[in-house]
Amino acid sequence: MTQMIVWLAFCLAPLLGQTSKPLSVPRMSRRLPARTPGPEKLKKVGENFALRGIRRRSLGLGLGLLGLGELNTAVAKPRPPHPSRDEVESLFNPTYIWDESLPFVSEDMDRLNQNPDSLFYDTPKFVEHIDDVAVKALTSFQRDRLEKIAEKLGKKSENLRILDACSSWVSHIGEWRCESPGEVIGLGMNAEELKANPILTARIVKDLNQDVSLPYKDSSFDVVLCQLSIDYLTKPVEFMHEAFRILRPEGEVIITFSNRLFFEKAVAVWTGKSDLDHMETVGQYMHYSGANLRSIHAFDLLPSAAKSGGDPLYAVIGIKGK
Repeated sequence: MTQMIVWLAFCLAPLLGQTSKPLSVPRMSRRLPARTPGPEKLKKVGENFALRGIRRRSLGLGLGLLGLGELNTAVAKPRPPHPSRDEVESLFNPTYIWDESLPFVSEDMDRLNQNPDSLFYDTPKFVEHIDDVAVKALTSFQRDRLEKIAEKLGKKSENLRILDACSSWVSHIGEWRCESPGEVIGLGMNAEELKANPILTARIVKDLNQDVSLPYKDSSFDVVLCQLSIDYLTKPVEFMHEAFRILRPEGEVIITFSNRLFFEKAVAVWTGKSDLDHMETVGQYMHYSGANLRSIHAFDLLPSAAKSGGDPLYAVIGIKGK
């Protein structure tokens, strides 16, 4: 068994290298360049991730990329790759049954590349993480959502106070104009990327995996965005607690994601799951944060991706209670 796991890890090794563009799962045409870790480290990492995958229904991504199919347990079958719109929109309905306790263990937040994120993000990556169609869908969705939030809160959209967490060179809300007290504050890993983002009114370089606290007062923001980055956070429940802490009542945390990722930096709980599982995982991050939540909602931003073969795109939104 150990030899098989090590073999699997070595086969996955070409996918673990550092790259400027995220991997689209499970397309073999976008493989990352090879950079093989040392044998002992690779053996340990391969064993940990393989055993965790078995525990969570299948080896999922790893076996899928190798074309070995799925390794199911008798507990449940994996969901289809692209869920229906009804499945998505009804996911967090009033009958949803939450586990009594946090459904994650510390190993779920392990990553293949455990080096400091400051090293990985030291070089700016001026690339989109999703294809052009998905970029347009994300921008349109977030702009529409911000307009609705402003209307709900009884203010103009340019007066919204927005935190773009895990920010970069683009915030996917189009050309945005702020009027005091409105702000768009970018909190990210790379100073050059943040500097290149024209709509940010303030920029802070911060590694949330080192210090998840957000340096802002309670109830001081209307919206917290986290785009295409939730799969890299090693303290996602704590992050959600902080995000909702700084939100005003009726404010919203908007988490968007696809199935493209820097594989070596994604947490283990993310890599072996389906799209619908990812939505549930984000909802669990919110639910178990201890925040005062009014409701959680899931959205499929690109239902057409199932037929077109383009990048899928989803959002999970948590609304803070009064």
